[in-house]
Amino acid sequence: MNFKALETLATSLVARARFANVAGKTFGGDRDLYEALGYARVLNPADYRARFKRNAIAGRVVESKPEDTWRGGAELIEDDDVTTDTPFETAFEELNQRLKIWPTFKRADTLAGIGHYSIILLVAPGALDTPLESCTPEALVQLSIFAEEDATVAEWDIDANSARFGLPIFYNVKRTSMTSRTSINSSNIAKKVHYSRVQHIADGLLDDRVFGTPRLERIWNLIDDLEKVTGGGAEAFWKRADQGTQFDLDPTVNLEPAEIAALEAEVDEYNHGLKRILRTRGMKINSLGSDVANFSGSVDSIIAQISAGTGIPQRVLMGSEQGRMAADQDSVKYYRMIESRRADFADPQVVRPFIDRLIELGVLPEPPKGYDIRWSQIKTMDDDEKATLAGKWVALNQGGNIVVLPNEIREQCLGLEPLTSEELDSPTTDEDVVVAERVMRAAMAEWHEPEASAQPINITVQMPRTGNKKVIRDAHGVVVGLEHEETPS
Repeated sequence: MNFKALETLATSLVARARFANVAGKTFGGDRDLYEALGYARVLNPADYRARFKRNAIAGRVVESKPEDTWRGGAELIEDDDVTTDTPFETAFEELNQRLKIWPTFKRADTLAGIGHYSIILLVAPGALDTPLESCTPEALVQLSIFAEEDATVAEWDIDANSARFGLPIFYNVKRTSMTSRTSINSSNIAKKVHYSRVQHIADGLLDDRVFGTPRLERIWNLIDDLEKVTGGGAEAFWKRADQGTQFDLDPTVNLEPAEIAALEAEVDEYNHGLKRILRTRGMKINSLGSDVANFSGSVDSIIAQISAGTGIPQRVLMGSEQGRMAADQDSVKYYRMIESRRADFADPQVVRPFIDRLIELGVLPEPPKGYDIRWSQIKTMDDDEKATLAGKWVALNQGGNIVVLPNEIREQCLGLEPLTSEELDSPTTDEDVVVAERVMRAAMAEWHEPEASAQPINITVQMPRTGNKKVIRDAHGVVVGLEHEETPS
């Protein structure tokens, strides 16, 4: 055994724990903000899982990026011939239909973000603690996903000369959720699994190739603050909404015990029932005024910090339509980040290692030309946003200069099919009239309505792909048609 390598690995883990103990210490260690504010200093996978299940913002933070990254799935393409599927493409599609590969990646990505990593277990023939060297497509019967707490590392590769130095050799795999709902002992169902049967997935890798960064770790204290503010604010609202009542009994009035009991019963009925009338004698009733707590400002401040810490815009995080212009810009940046995440994480760290492993095992045939991953298009705009963007692109053509073509606007902004050449060559199409109307509007910005007897105003406009058109307008500037204008020879 290489004890030196083992010592190096252990030292790294101890150093991380030491860093955790330093956080929150100020004034040379005399003040501990974590202790004063009630923040947990050491977090474990069970803490992350519990908060993911019970806190709405935490759940959204964990799920948001995986949902958008894997939305619509992807395709594996061996060549650009869309009319014929290659044997590799056909084999993968059949496997995907049976094993639901893309949804599996999404679930594994979500679980990896709850803790430091997750694994996908290839359920194939052979003992789980033996290497998986080959497998037929039919023998790969299932893809099982396990979170960090259900798939702990049992043994590490500590050979400094090994290509897998510092990586797991064996995992202890069990189902914590199963043992919590049944009487089965976890030790009876825990299995030792060889790494060759596992796809290890970790997001946010920094120091090593095993432990990623939990998505809630950076914002954990902020979620604590949010629960304090919203929970305390809700409690304050509960106490202040019913402002309380003081019953001031005149000291000169003497009440018999039966009368006191009857008065107490009537007050209880007033407080807990629907009766809104009190009969009193020698008693003055005063309301204890108090303002209802308003904690929206504090909540907004915390949400803004959570948004900054996760890179998820508040509109995406909260589903809010407030601040639409700023939110639109944030959304564009966010979905660009999702595209980068596909390129930097999902493609090289999840999909390709998985597909390459299946090819190595013989589950998928070797593609002679290699393969490419074609992701589904991220659709980020609703119909109103598409129309607004299309209007901005059309405005670029004002002044008679054609900057973007109609088909470019249809495809890039509206997601519509391009017009055919026959439709574009039509002497008078509705689209030509619309574009001509916008061009004329810009050209006649200083135009004043003429007298009723004025002659129609005509102008020649070069239309996209259709040659010169004479725009026919009436005396009031309304487009009534287009005529094709022959170019002088």
